[in-house]
Amino acid sequence: GDESDDDDDDDDEGAFAPQRLLVASSAAIGGPATAAALAQANGWKSLTAPSLLVGNLGYAVATFAGLAYYAFFSRYLPN
Repeated sequence: GDESDDDDDDDDEGAFAPQRLLVASSAAIGGPATAAALAQANGWKSLTAPSLLVGNLGYAVATFAGLAYYAFFSRYLPN
């Protein structure tokens, strides 16, 4: 038939496909390594590279957010 039996993420659910949400959640919580492992273990090969990119982007954003948080509060809180 027209439907495929593989578990790849080429369905018509767009950005909110369950596979994408699971990998994005894993990247946000565990970082790029766990997200890539999840994608590979489930056979979602097309989600491996995006999981690494999103996980590393999260590290970069969180690092600068943490530095800004420290700079702000170390200036206004007493020693």
